[in-house]
This record gives sequence, structure tokens and C-alpha cells, in this order.
Amino acid sequence: MSCARGEYVSFQIVIEKTGVEDLKDIIVRIPAMTKSGKKLPDPELFLEWAVRVTTHSTGYEKSSLGPGFYPDALIPLKFIQMDLSRYEGRLRYPFELPDFINRIDRQRYALVWVDQWVPVDREAAPPGIYRSKAEVSVEGTTRSIPVELRVWDFALPNRNNLAGNLQHEGFLKRMDEKQELILYQLFKRHRVVPADPTYEPSIRVSKNGNVEINFEIYDKRLKKYFTGEAFTDRYGYRNGPGYGEPIEQFVLPFDVYGKHGGGGWPDIVKSELQPSDDWMDMYNQAAVLEKTPEKQRIYIQAIRKVRERILSMVDPSKTDLIVYLNGLDESYFPEAWDRMKFWGGVFKKHFPEARFRVDGSYSREAMEVIKDILDYWCCHTIGYDIDTIKQYRVFGVQDWLYGPQMYEREENGWCGSSTFMDLELSNERLISWSCFKYGTHTWCSWGIGSGWKTGWYNSETFKDVFRNHGTGPLSYRNYNGNAMEVYAPGYVPGVNEPFPSIRLKNMRDGVEELEYMRLLTRLDGNRERVDRIIDEIVFNPYGKAAIGNLNAWNHNPQAWDEARIQMGRMIEEASKEAGNQ
Repeated sequence: MSCARGEYVSFQIVIEKTGVEDLKDIIVRIPAMTKSGKKLPDPELFLEWAVRVTTHSTGYEKSSLGPGFYPDALIPLKFIQMDLSRYEGRLRYPFELPDFINRIDRQRYALVWVDQWVPVDREAAPPGIYRSKAEVSVEGTTRSIPVELRVWDFALPNRNNLAGNLQHEGFLKRMDEKQELILYQLFKRHRVVPADPTYEPSIRVSKNGNVEINFEIYDKRLKKYFTGEAFTDRYGYRNGPGYGEPIEQFVLPFDVYGKHGGGGWPDIVKSELQPSDDWMDMYNQAAVLEKTPEKQRIYIQAIRKVRERILSMVDPSKTDLIVYLNGLDESYFPEAWDRMKFWGGVFKKHFPEARFRVDGSYSREAMEVIKDILDYWCCHTIGYDIDTIKQYRVFGVQDWLYGPQMYEREENGWCGSSTFMDLELSNERLISWSCFKYGTHTWCSWGIGSGWKTGWYNSETFKDVFRNHGTGPLSYRNYNGNAMEVYAPGYVPGVNEPFPSIRLKNMRDGVEELEYMRLLTRLDGNRERVDRIIDEIVFNPYGKAAIGNLNAWNHNPQAWDEARIQMGRMIEEASKEAGNQ
């Protein structure tokens, strides 16, 4: 294995049952890796817990890996009861093969995922070869294999510069603060940003239209993330990237009445809308009402008060402040574009530090209406035509990638998630590689833990029979692992914290590899070598031309790993040459 400083490197331990007897009292240990007296942080070990996929995700009949058991949930070994001599009474989760709790048919293998963090600081992790051994004991009989890691003489940045975003409305806000902190720290370690636009402070509007906002609970929950203190020793964050760095993005609480039927925040029109069977009639009522001076005055007061409070805690050069109006999400009609333009202008005037974002695969007609007020275009991958994208970059619009990576069918574009359990894991790395290839600002995928409670036992985390999808095979939708990168606590005995999936680990790999690309480009002074490597991996996955193209990227996982190693060697060599000049 080889890696840079400031990086996680991962490998797996496979334990095989070769006879008929069950394996009991399994103990797995890996002492800290050492080199000439220097010791790396202890490796993090996870039991790979398998989820049964019973059918391919809808619309992925050819590219799905199909039914079977997928190792996906990664249970920290601190929750697994190893070394039974230390325990008295009933066991909660003993480490055995077969795993009685996981219930895998005819299970012959147990898998342990290992994460090794290498510190950013060169003094803490000098370059060279570090060694240890993986030890596995079964009922007192121990076997071991050597583990060797080469640390290259360069570091990835402590800060997460890409800031890929997993957005999930209400998911974080509804948590208790302890679980919330665990999730924020978990995502910081994976160089991904969790986003929830529903952190709304308490608001009161008096009869005369004056706005009062109580920020007490808001500050208590969020300030530590804004300052970066949540990612320090004070809150138990020790090993991992982003130490002391604030969250890279924050989606502000503002919203308007729209397609989801909510009143928005602050709610200035919903209570006054006249009920109608025609949804568009109510929508147009809202559009007219919100432009009246008294309604605007209320909304603008809220903007100003939130701006004042946020800027007292946030450094906008470190935390990207984003306005995303969920009521106008993916709204493909002229009335919505006019409202986007109106509200974008309001925020540019009254909260200039914030960036106005719209999500969806918008037509040229729509973009001509909104381009002047638009900062971020979170463009659905099916509409991501790079030639069109470049035309709007001229106006200062920064594009994001949003949604599925594979378009086996055009209908796949309906989903806003890029996370599917039964697609190959390069699916999770691709989105970051693509950002570098196309010069994309960043990416977004919907959902952090949608269905994360049933996800332990049912891979079908998204099912839909209510929307009008027409007839035929796509009239009913089922997605395995969709919008779920973490698993919920409390559904397996003794497992009382949320923790990651293998898909989140591969998402982290993609972000780290993008940093390799940035480093090599900077050292070379051009993109030539990096582009040659990328072009062997990423072909043309997006836009209408990608529909039905199952070879939009290299499907050989070894090619991805070799590309990373090739870039690492090039960076180390180029760094030495630069140091000698």
C-alpha cells in the first residue's frame, strides 16, 4: 500500500471458514504501524455487515450487479464483543462465523475493513515504509500476516477544498445533539459535507409586521461547526482531515411557498392563499402576494437579521453560505423562473455574502431568465452538456454535478441521488473525478440516511408507487441504498451510534484522488499528465449523449487504483525536483 500524508488508506482482512465447524471467539488486532520509532495513529477497524439485495435497482437492469449479499454497513469493532474472557453474562454481538445476527446464507467469510489515517504533519509521519501485522485469533489459535505501508513525501491539504455536498432536508435538525455531532465528525473524516437547509431559528412576526428571531438554540447547535471547534480535541476529534476547520458549506434556512406545499421560511403567504384544486392557481397567488411591499418587508427583515447573526459566527471565506429555495426546486415552468430571478435579486441586495443556488436540468430558455442572479447551478447530470455549461460560466455561474452517474435509461434522471448499493463502487469515486475533468465547482447528491433504519435489513431504501411514472417497468420504482450513506444506531444489539457504508468510503477515495490531480497539475504547471490519466478512466458519463452508454467510464477497479498510485509517484518525484530548484 502507498499513500500521502493527510490521507486515509484502506484495506480488508478476509477470514475464511474452511471446515464444517463454526468459528467462535474471533479476535482481530492490528498494532500501530511503525518506522524507526515513529508510530502512526491506531488503525480503525470495522466489521463489514452485509445487506441482502433481492432485485436490481429500477432502471438499472444491465448495469446492476444483481441480487445477493452486499457488504455495505461498517460496524466499528468497538461495538463487537471480542475476547470473550473479558465479558460476563449475556453477549450482545459476539464475533463469530457464521455471523448469527447478520444471517448470511451459508456464510464462509467474515470481512474486516481497515482505515489507516496518516497525519498531515511531516514530523508526525516522515516518508518511508511503515510496518505492522494483522492478527486473527480463533478460540485462542492465532495467525498473522504482515502489513506494509509506504508514505510518500507529500501531503493532501487539511482543508476539504471540493466540499461535495450530501443534502437531506430535516435529517440533521431532527437529531439529538450527540448523534448530530457524531455525523458531522464522520462526514468531516470523509471529506464530504452534510447539508440540511431546515435549521430554522425561532421566528415571530408581530401584527404590525415587525420580525423577532430567537437564535439561542440555533447558536447552541451550530456555532461549534461554524468556528471549527467541533473538529478539535475539545469535542473528541483527533485523527482525520479538516482538524479545526469549519464546515465548508452551510445552506441557509430561507425558503418560499412552492412545489412541496410548505409555507417557506419565513412564511409570508401560505396562510393567505385561497384554497384551490388547481395547484398552479395557488402557486400564482403566492407569486403575486410575496411581491407586495408588506410581505417583502417581513422577508427582508428576516434576511437582515439572519445575515447579522450568521456573519458574527461565520467566516464566508471558509464556509460557503448558500441560499437554496426548496419550494422552487427543479421547477420547469416560466412562473418559477420569474420567482427565482426575483428572489435571487433580493438576496444579492440584502445578503451579498450568500450564494444563490438553483437545482435542476434547466433549458436554455430558463437559464436566459435566471443567469444574472445565479451563483450556483446544481445541474442534473442528465442535462450536464459541457458545451452548454461553458456558455453560462461566462456569466459567472458556477456549475455543480447533481444526481446519478449512470444513465442506462433516460428515466434514471428522475433520481437526485448518486448512491446505489448494487452498482459498482467506482460509481462513488467517479463524481469527484468528473469534477476535475470538466472543471466543475463541486457536486451534490440528495440524501444522507434516507431509509437508514430499515436499511439494516432491507436494501430497498427508496420505493415509490405514488408518483405518476406512466406504465411499464418504470411505473414502480425501487432503489437499493439510494440516498443512504450511513446506517442508523439501535437496530443491531449494542450498536448505538450512526456509522458509515462502504459507499461513503469510496466517495472519500474520489475526493482524495481529486486532490492528487490538483497537486500534480500545480507542480507540472499544466494539466497534460493529469488529463492523460483521467481520460483512461472517465470517458463521457453525462448529458443526453450518455443515455444507454454503459461504458461511460473504466469499469476495472484495478485501473482506478493504479491511476492513483501513478499520480502519487509523479507528485513525489515532481516535489523532489521542485525542492532541488
